[in-house]
Amino acid sequence: MTDHDEIVRCLLEDGRARVVVATTTQTVREIARRHGVRGIPAVALGRAVTAGLTLATLTKDEEQVTLQILGDGPLAGITVDARSSGRVRAYLKHPDAVPWVGASEPARISLAQAVGSKGVVSVIRDLGLAQNYAGQSALQTGEIDSDVENYLSTSEQIDSVLRCDTLVDREGGVVASAGLLVQTLPQAEGAALVEFIRQSIDEQRLGQVLREAAGAPTADALARRLLAPMSDSLQTLDCRPVTFACSCSRARAAATLEMLREEDLRAMILEDNQAQITCNFCGEKYIFSEGELELIRRKLQPARPAS
Repeated sequence: MTDHDEIVRCLLEDGRARVVVATTTQTVREIARRHGVRGIPAVALGRAVTAGLTLATLTKDEEQVTLQILGDGPLAGITVDARSSGRVRAYLKHPDAVPWVGASEPARISLAQAVGSKGVVSVIRDLGLAQNYAGQSALQTGEIDSDVENYLSTSEQIDSVLRCDTLVDREGGVVASAGLLVQTLPQAEGAALVEFIRQSIDEQRLGQVLREAAGAPTADALARRLLAPMSDSLQTLDCRPVTFACSCSRARAAATLEMLREEDLRAMILEDNQAQITCNFCGEKYIFSEGELELIRRKLQPARPAS
């Protein structure tokens, strides 16, 4: 058992497939707390965060993945910024669109209805190369994990199984969150193995295992339990911690203000005497005084020719 989140990367059956398992309970709980969400919005965040983390595991080097789920449901969109180091942040476009109604009332809508079934799954991979890789596929179910699985199969053309789940208690708080990704490797001829795993681990199996677990299982233990018939052939490569982390800063907030027009900054100075920049990912607020805004405004003025 463990009290922290982690990602474990493995090989299955002498490299016929790669396996990634992420435990994300503490991290998703923190992200949900920062956005003030419970119930269905917390589940949506949890599944998207876990899916994003499993995608950011292709290389041993630093990799960054931006996953966006844009649907026609009331939540409208979910954005996840995940790194191969296990650092992750996320936000909902409309976090208050599906309010928590309490344990005494049935959920008003399902996760699929909250996300929507029309829209796109978009993935941008930054592998530290000259150009990023970007791809997308159509949203199909709104369940998030099955939509990302479809993206992997259709856009990146990798036979994949992705199972992510986030459980909440009667108060709508996050009690468990985890995910499993199984993919074929190039020239490994593992398509039949991946299909067998897809049939063996249905979309409810991960949630069942999380409910049955006495406490939070380690990622390795969860991998072996989910792949029990084949666990003897599971070779663990590495294990990484998972944490919530946001890269926002006062300097980046100032850079955002520098992108405004000079007349917009002048209006802020005259009308509001300050400006507030709030980070979508973590909720941190950066306040800029009238004097600081004036300094930024002056930086934007074109240089005057020497007389």
